[in-house]
Amino acid sequence: MAKNKLGLANTLTRKQLSRAQRDRQLQLYVRIGAAVVGVLLAGILGWAAFDTLVLQPAQPVARVGGVAITTSEFQKAVRFRRLQLINQYRQLSDPQMAQFFSQQLQQIESQLNDTNSLGRSVLDELINDRLIRQEAARRGIIIDPAALDRRFQEFFGYYPNGTETPTITPSPLPTDIPPTLNPTVVAAWTPTPTLTPTATLTPTATATPGPTSTPTAVPSATPTFTPEPTATPMTTQAYATRVAEYLGGVNRLAGFTEADLRYYVESLMYRERLEAIIGEEKQPAVQEQVYARHILVEDEATARELRQRLEAGELWDALANEYSIDASNAQRGGDLGWFPRRGVMVDAFADVAFATPLGTISQPVQTEFGWHLIQVLDKQLRPIPPAQLEHARQQAFEDWLAEQRRATGPDGQPLVVEFFEIWSMRVPTSPSLNSLR
Repeated sequence: MAKNKLGLANTLTRKQLSRAQRDRQLQLYVRIGAAVVGVLLAGILGWAAFDTLVLQPAQPVARVGGVAITTSEFQKAVRFRRLQLINQYRQLSDPQMAQFFSQQLQQIESQLNDTNSLGRSVLDELINDRLIRQEAARRGIIIDPAALDRRFQEFFGYYPNGTETPTITPSPLPTDIPPTLNPTVVAAWTPTPTLTPTATLTPTATATPGPTSTPTAVPSATPTFTPEPTATPMTTQAYATRVAEYLGGVNRLAGFTEADLRYYVESLMYRERLEAIIGEEKQPAVQEQVYARHILVEDEATARELRQRLEAGELWDALANEYSIDASNAQRGGDLGWFPRRGVMVDAFADVAFATPLGTISQPVQTEFGWHLIQVLDKQLRPIPPAQLEHARQQAFEDWLAEQRRATGPDGQPLVVEFFEIWSMRVPTSPSLNSLR
């Protein structure tokens, strides 16, 4: 064996060779482990990106008639709604206007902060839009592309053919028809020219917003930065510029494209068309109405006493003037004028009025206002005043939508509308007020 100058062998011992071999194996294992960890980490990150960018956006938050409302569609609509609210807030918070709109500003802040309620509201509108479009398809209702183009232009205040002048002529109100009663009853009745129903019997329901205030596919309110029609004609170039600026803003902040905006405008048109058709089907322009008067008192005992006195021959007007606590019409003999079965008087009152024979006095009936005696003076099929008819038809359409949403099969499971609870975890919180200040 060769030796060096110190007399030591140049070759490694078996022990040293064994240790070197173990070190090489260990380094190999470390490199393999690092590679495996890298691959796993890349896979996890890749899967997370795939889940976030592909799978989650495609997951349904609801299904209507077998058609899914995806997370992507839902989130886009929520962001658009938030953007609308923010722009409305910025307009109302102008120093010259803020003092007059403090309550509205607080309401907008509350809506933006209540993420869950805002998300549910938007989801409900998307569901309504699906229901409307599916019903429109069943009925063969199609929005003409040219009409959609015109409506899209009007959304930006562009009227290439000139601003249209309204040509609607209000329908005349029905004239008052004298009650057809026997001479004895007519003689005891002092008619008055005012036939407006008493305020105390007006139901708490409020008018249903029209389609322009409650669109379906996307949030209802028109963005405050949306141009309004002006007296000055807009040029084609100005229109193109306005559309580009608007779409640039909503796309950057809400992901909204021109196709999304056209879908939104189309949804408004579908809702208007279907509301008109269903409203007319469910609410005819003529309905049975009664002409009645009442005496309102605080307790049943007084009501029964007054009924006995009326049956004994005392004059209705005199007792109404003396005892009725309905101050708005007591001096007119409790005259309520004409009213339909639903929509004007509270249901308990109207049901008794329609069940009471002409010329007779009802048994005492209790409502939230007190105890009533009702005398029906006439009953006829009469045209509904235009304002009431519009409200009634809007309500009929809203009732139809509610019925569709509640529909269930024999097993009690939703028949048309199905929710998935993940929607509450997918509600965006942007844009926010602070982000746009």
